[in-house]
Amino acid sequence: MSEKNNKKSILQKSFKVKVPYHKVKQSMEVEYENLSKSLKIPGFRPGKVPLSFVRNKYSKEVLNKTTEKLIQMEGNKNFEKNNYRLAFQPSVKLLSELKENVDLEAEFSFEILPKFELNEFSEMKLKKYVSSISEDDVNNVVKKLHNDNKIFNKTSSDRQAKKNDRLLISYKGFVGDNQFEGGTAENQIIDLGNNSYLPEFEKNLLGKKAKDEFELNITFPKNYHVENLREKNAKFNIIVNEISVPESLKDDNELASKMGAKNINELREKIKKELSRYSEELSFAILKNQVIKKITTDYEFELPPTLVSREEEIIKKSANKGNTQEINKDEKNNKKMLLEAENKVKIGIVLSEIGIKYEINVTNQEMETELARICMQYPGKEKQIVDFYKNNPAQMNSLKSPIFENKVIKLMIEKAELTEEQVSSEELNSKIIEIEKSMTTS
Repeated sequence: MSEKNNKKSILQKSFKVKVPYHKVKQSMEVEYENLSKSLKIPGFRPGKVPLSFVRNKYSKEVLNKTTEKLIQMEGNKNFEKNNYRLAFQPSVKLLSELKENVDLEAEFSFEILPKFELNEFSEMKLKKYVSSISEDDVNNVVKKLHNDNKIFNKTSSDRQAKKNDRLLISYKGFVGDNQFEGGTAENQIIDLGNNSYLPEFEKNLLGKKAKDEFELNITFPKNYHVENLREKNAKFNIIVNEISVPESLKDDNELASKMGAKNINELREKIKKELSRYSEELSFAILKNQVIKKITTDYEFELPPTLVSREEEIIKKSANKGNTQEINKDEKNNKKMLLEAENKVKIGIVLSEIGIKYEINVTNQEMETELARICMQYPGKEKQIVDFYKNNPAQMNSLKSPIFENKVIKLMIEKAELTEEQVSSEELNSKIIEIEKSMTTS
């Protein structure tokens, strides 16, 4: 075995392995014997297929299988001997010809994880923002539930549409003479005042009556979410099919009954518990952000180049919906994405190292709990969600990463120097909004 390390990064390594031909031949003979005992071929009794027949018919398959096996075995010996911790699967290049009396030779190229010392968690200073749930917080939720659970009654055809009414409309949108994708709908529900459509769209529905048909010309804003429609002039042919008027529930107890509670007191208690849980989640999210920032600033070590480039490619594709050609032209944005990729790789390596040191694992029960949480977000589709994950091992495995990450960060928080600050629920939400804004603009 010979080793070399002449690449730019000290984490990029390679070595060659050699297997004498007599070992290859010996291993092939073992494989031929195993095949002769397992093959079922017409004209031969089971387990009695002649070796000469097997050699002639399966020599190529056996050679390929044996070569791959011997190369991998020799490679594994080197990985274990040098205690290499691989950043990802190595690439293997065959250097010799596969023919009789020629020794087998191959080269392994790979990247290893960096070696570094973990910082003491006790030296990490964190601030935990704690929010108590007030009666006003509960009242606001009750008010929202009342608003969300209004009953809509179809009104007469001569009544004009007003704010908070629910309309059932059909429309066709055109840019020039062509209908555009996403610009056509039949019997679409729109609640006036919810701002779910463009302001001009909703504004022109006010005052309309059931069965009204009209034409609306608008210009899409320059920040419209569909890129090819930005600042384009469009024409909509709209039909108002129905207008329904909202009617509030009679009282709090009727709301409680509709929400599955015995009375308003039980509903308020449920709301308070849910708000407390949500408050804890926000508080943890802020702490987690502090920990992540400290990892990116407090640790300095070389990163596996291929891991960084792969992460950078994922970020670019996500930012530009799979098309990296245009995004590659923006040098400033490229630097930003490279830094983001480097930080993600660094964070992943540090968290993984902590997980190894403290033997943190994700249990099947934790994955089942996470799957149940996901199902709760899609009422009525629980079976489809479970089947999707159970039938896709890669998707099921994807649940592990965030669970593992949170377990490691919680361990770090438990061992850190923690100070608490009492804030209102509004202040807690504002801090989360600030974090999200900084993540999109940094």
